[in-house]
Amino acid sequence: MRFVGVFEREEYERSVKKVWLVGAVYTLVFQLVATIAVFVEVTRHPSLLEGDKLDQIGSPYFIAVAAGLFVIYAASSPRVRHSFFQDGQNKMNWQIFLSLVALMLLAQLLFTLYSDGLESLLNQFGLTAMDELDSASAGSQTWSMLLYSAILAPLTEEIVFRGFVLRSVQPYGVSAAVLLSASLFGLYHLNIMQTPFAFAIGLILAIVALRFGIKWSIALHSFNNLVLGDGFGYLIDIVPKSMGSLLNVSLFIGGGLAGLWVLWQNRQKIKTWYEQHHLRRHEIKIVFFNWTGLVITAISILFMVGSLSSK
Repeated sequence: MRFVGVFEREEYERSVKKVWLVGAVYTLVFQLVATIAVFVEVTRHPSLLEGDKLDQIGSPYFIAVAAGLFVIYAASSPRVRHSFFQDGQNKMNWQIFLSLVALMLLAQLLFTLYSDGLESLLNQFGLTAMDELDSASAGSQTWSMLLYSAILAPLTEEIVFRGFVLRSVQPYGVSAAVLLSASLFGLYHLNIMQTPFAFAIGLILAIVALRFGIKWSIALHSFNNLVLGDGFGYLIDIVPKSMGSLLNVSLFIGGGLAGLWVLWQNRQKIKTWYEQHHLRRHEIKIVFFNWTGLVITAISILFMVGSLSSK
């Protein structure tokens, strides 16, 4: 983006800083309300402390979702709120949807390689991130958690990151909006294992929201959580172990290869888009190297590192 004058640059900087702050406040409010709601549930039902029951109650997140969305509503202008659900210029079809699913499976395959590599590295220092990995990959075992994971989480997170964040920054540049929305989506998870995966998925969902509309990013997000996550996990659990391992390898390696093929087939389109929308040096500084963003990123990383445990 080429600035017309000083005012335009200052407006851009203010908008970016506001997005960073609102994203941080949303995450803080969501986590705080969820924690309080869990504490109330445990006070009422102490048996929830047995085993992993506490990780499978979804009702506290219902309240956290409402509180988080109130933050977004209060922070966004009527113009930005109106743009959340605007239609994209392109039409979705089943071939495109399956191609996007393949890209998500490629991200999942890369996430598996990353998590294995990171765990091996951490083990060299007597640390482990297996608790974070288990938290990121745990399936829904209750109806309340399934409702949250498959419907409420995709709907809310798309409104926040592909609605508020993406649309707030989009007027200043598409690439800045896509990268910032994906970055905040990754940091929002506060999980050293899951954050890079969430960033990659965030890139895909941001492009989908821009080209096809947020309703399709919600649908794709929900498909990932419900079908590729809970549904496939349930299938693996009910079939014989050997068959489950074969299905798991077949889906993610096969899907990952299909994702690579999709990227190769669209390499010229990707190159053209990058040439038209790539971030310039001054934009990178404004979007990612402002003090607000640096402090929030540093705090998030410290929190994730602090969550590691001894091996």
